[in-house]
Amino acid sequence: MTEPVVTPPVTPGPIAPDATSGQFAVRVRRQVWGRRRLVVGAALVPGVFWLLVQAGGGWTPAATPGWVALLAVVAVVGALTLASYVPARGEVWRDTLGCSPCAVVSGGTVLAAAFLVGQAPHQVGMVLPALAVVLFGLVQRTSSTRDACVR
Repeated sequence: MTEPVVTPPVTPGPIAPDATSGQFAVRVRRQVWGRRRLVVGAALVPGVFWLLVQAGGGWTPAATPGWVALLAVVAVVGALTLASYVPARGEVWRDTLGCSPCAVVSGGTVLAAAFLVGQAPHQVGMVLPALAVVLFGLVQRTSSTRDACVR
């Protein structure tokens, strides 16, 4: 009489290269934009907008509607970048913030945008680089793979 063959359970993880592609399997933690982050982002927009307006010369007759509109876009993107630091449900602060110095760079792009806007007050030419900087911060924050911090 022969015993039935029992196969051991497969353990997930990048133990060996995949036979077909030759690359290691990587688990990517996707960032979830839940209600909590969206509410925080919406709450931060007025403050970030106020900061950018004050850095860019304040409210004067020289402020064109195009400048104000672009500044509003920079404020929304900057607020979303800052809201990405709020932990999603079930996450801990340490894992959300990140463990490397690179994790701070995204939040610093909001301050860099304020600096750029302040270099040439009421000029659309400086709002565009500020928009590029905060977009870089948001893309870096949302597209990079985040590993759990060592405890």
